[in-house]
Amino acid sequence: MKSKVTSVLLFSFFLGLSLADACTTIIVGKQATADGSIMIARNEDTGDSTETQNMALFPARKEAGFFVGNSVSNPENNTFTMKLPPNALGYVAFPHWQSLGKKNLSFAETGINQFGVAISATETIFNSDQALKADPYLVKTGLTEDSITSVILPYAVSAKDGVKLLGRMIEQTGAGEGFGVAFSDRNEAWYLETASGHHWLAQRIPEQSVFFSANQGRFQQADFDDPMQVLSSPGLHEFAVKNRLYDPAKGSFNFFTCCVSDIKHDHTYNYPRVRELLKFFADISYSKEDGLYPVFVQPNRKLTVQDLKQALRNHYNGTAHDPYLHQNPKEPYRPISVMRTALSHITQTRTDLPSDIAVIQYIAIGMTDLSAYIPFYSGLRKVPKAYQGNRGTISGDSLFWQYRKLQALVLQDYPRLAPQVHKAIVSFEKRTTARQAEMEQSYLKLFQKSPVKAAELIQRFTDLVVAEQSYLIISLTKKLAAQSGRQGLSDKEYEQLIKETEKKYHFHGA
Repeated sequence: MKSKVTSVLLFSFFLGLSLADACTTIIVGKQATADGSIMIARNEDTGDSTETQNMALFPARKEAGFFVGNSVSNPENNTFTMKLPPNALGYVAFPHWQSLGKKNLSFAETGINQFGVAISATETIFNSDQALKADPYLVKTGLTEDSITSVILPYAVSAKDGVKLLGRMIEQTGAGEGFGVAFSDRNEAWYLETASGHHWLAQRIPEQSVFFSANQGRFQQADFDDPMQVLSSPGLHEFAVKNRLYDPAKGSFNFFTCCVSDIKHDHTYNYPRVRELLKFFADISYSKEDGLYPVFVQPNRKLTVQDLKQALRNHYNGTAHDPYLHQNPKEPYRPISVMRTALSHITQTRTDLPSDIAVIQYIAIGMTDLSAYIPFYSGLRKVPKAYQGNRGTISGDSLFWQYRKLQALVLQDYPRLAPQVHKAIVSFEKRTTARQAEMEQSYLKLFQKSPVKAAELIQRFTDLVVAEQSYLIISLTKKLAAQSGRQGLSDKEYEQLIKETEKKYHFHGA
């Protein structure tokens, strides 16, 4: 009966009938970046255009607590709950609006704790029917995307520790769905993928490499005898052999062929994104349709935050598969940049700076191709109002909905309107980068004398950049509305336009 439930759940996911997230993840090791930093990044794609997120600061907590899952998008009404140990670390994260007013905020897609450990949770992936027949997801009670950040990030003291905590929870509580989770700290980055309801595999990202995932498990070979590079659930290899997922007589263990779902749908929904990133980062062309793409890739250049922005904004630019330039919502290849992205992050950890400025989350709201990335430092003490209180119905003073209005307008005539937005965003990000450099120089000079006053520089910089961003988006929206004959639209009319536009360019899938 459990396997039947799992099959039905997977089928509905692939038809796009659930609200499961459908994301793109990128991780870069320190020797593959221009400045020696480590980066984990992801477009957090949701079920529609209304799933807003907010920024929240979670204080450190000495006493024990209790987490209640909110089943924000789980079609099985998952009831996961957990007693939280004492001595929780403080952290910043981005929970979904649906958890506002509930017993606790949840569905926090990305975050950084006071130890500088960062998480990105989760990349929705799907394990194979054979693996799930042997060990099904615990869809009613298991750990899901809604809960992961809230129960792992407050206790992880390193990236590897985060992997171990999450892995232990999968083993004990079970996974309610398939997922991939990224972790980073000052020293390294790790990525974990589920194998089944209670099994998992994690690997350290090689320092000279870039790794990416597009709604499908990506791991292949794994050296289980090297715990410095590979961690897994106990008995994963034996589980694969026992359940005939893998025959040792026919070759070495391959996680992808053993435990990853690979169906016809992946060839248009996931494969094209992986191929595009292989070309973008490493000039690699992989023509086979077997899903066995290179896993850890050495890029053809030292990567920067700007490179990751460009990758996360990709929509097959300059090719026949660009759905926006060609105004073709029926394009079979699902792009990286889609309207239903709620939030995109690039979390950069620099190893040689004071903790308040060592870790930065670059956050873009909505469709990445038509959104600016704003730097938020881990030392920020107060969340800007524009990143609080955003809800699932349109509001004129919400930064999320300001972006949604602009993005919906542009998609009515992308070839004519998008270049104006791109030009404005490029100019804004260049100014912001220059201000960042100035602020950091001032911070480092002041930090030795007064860390408190130095932290105030971060707050002033952030408030200024956020205010300028809001002004820019409102001005652009008014300008483009006039150009397209839609000036004077009410919020209700805009909300309808936003929903219709996202539905048109939904790209059904995971």
